[in-house]
Amino acid sequence: MAIISLFSCQSEYSFRVPGENEIITTNISSEYFAIADEYLNLKNYQKAIQYYKLAMKNKSLNAAAYYKLARSYALAKDYESAEKCYEKLLSVDPENKDLQISLAYIKGMSGKTEEAASLYKELIEKFPNDSSLLENYLILLLFLENFEESEKQYQILSEKFPDNANLQSFSDKIEKLREKLQPKEETENTAGSHESPVKEPEKTPKL
Repeated sequence: MAIISLFSCQSEYSFRVPGENEIITTNISSEYFAIADEYLNLKNYQKAIQYYKLAMKNKSLNAAAYYKLARSYALAKDYESAEKCYEKLLSVDPENKDLQISLAYIKGMSGKTEEAASLYKELIEKFPNDSSLLENYLILLLFLENFEESEKQYQILSEKFPDNANLQSFSDKIEKLREKLQPKEETENTAGSHESPVKEPEKTPKL
């Protein structure tokens, strides 16, 4: 009777079933995740970031929420935060193609074009039949004004993917780059035309 009396007195405090707190936390986190997805669909990336962070408090949602957090940062053009997220994701899953591509893209968009070009080159070697990788690599090479490599990669693209819709556009851009760089080459040749083509070495080279 004493036990019954005790529970009767304490009923106002609403005793919880064991594990109920975890269930409540999980439900709340799931709601946060759903809200974040809605904000992501509405392109309200800052709000999406806020709610994905809240959803990450639930261990079962942590990985999925963190992945979408990284994507939200990228879409919000917060490339520094996105890069950190993708590098962390890759540390867990280093062979994930999508994560590798995302990191290369982020580096390119953040201005780390040399690093991005290097990553795309590696990805093309791993996945030679993915035309989108070759296209992105070409875009970076043109931006870096690397004419020789651009021309080489364009030939590969046109031979492997002759139906690619962007071939003509790449061809035009490569030609413009050729025209842009050609005057520099002519100027350099003209400037050096009064000098002897062969110079005597100042010192005997060491073998």
